[in-house]
Amino acid sequence: MLGIALTFVGIILVMNGILFMAKARVKTKNENGQELETLVPLIVSSPKSIAFFNVIVGAIIIVGNFILLPGELAAESLPRHIVFQNAAAGLLFGVTYLFIAGNFLFKLDMRPFAWYSVGACVFSIIMAVAGFRDAANFEGEGFFNNHGLILGFLWVIWFFLWFTGVLQFIFKVKAMEKIFPWVSIGIGVIGAFVPAMLLLLGTWPLLG
Repeated sequence: MLGIALTFVGIILVMNGILFMAKARVKTKNENGQELETLVPLIVSSPKSIAFFNVIVGAIIIVGNFILLPGELAAESLPRHIVFQNAAAGLLFGVTYLFIAGNFLFKLDMRPFAWYSVGACVFSIIMAVAGFRDAANFEGEGFFNNHGLILGFLWVIWFFLWFTGVLQFIFKVKAMEKIFPWVSIGIGVIGAFVPAMLLLLGTWPLLG
């Protein structure tokens, strides 16, 4: 399931990043005649359209995990902790995209999402440390056989995805408005789509 989920995650991250990457400064006037300067995306898209895609991806990931989780546990083809790690990663992403969709539809207060991101960041750090710990005990050969090392790197990458939400909505770092699109695209490619292809092509067989 992880390979399937990461395919959709990679695509939606790149898409969201592109839609908010390039912005133009537009001057308008308010009701009092005061001149205001706002940032408008050069690639204009309906918020409902963006929300629709985020809902689809979030729903696929969450529903897919709940459907496949019992079967994966019963099959015992993977260690139980790996199965639950896959599910946890999927559900973290799924809830993220459902909230993003809700924000586009209903203009939600993003502070709760920021605190959710804090929890996701802590979880990511724990999983990264666990992966690197397993990597240190690895006795085989080959980079792709050292699954702990790869998982550790992936969790570090995913940490930065949620950390952008912490910086933007808790610490109010204005620069994140320009930085986030690039972070979203980079993580979408390196931290999601490429690993998804490796999983689905069998190059990284443990988590496929």
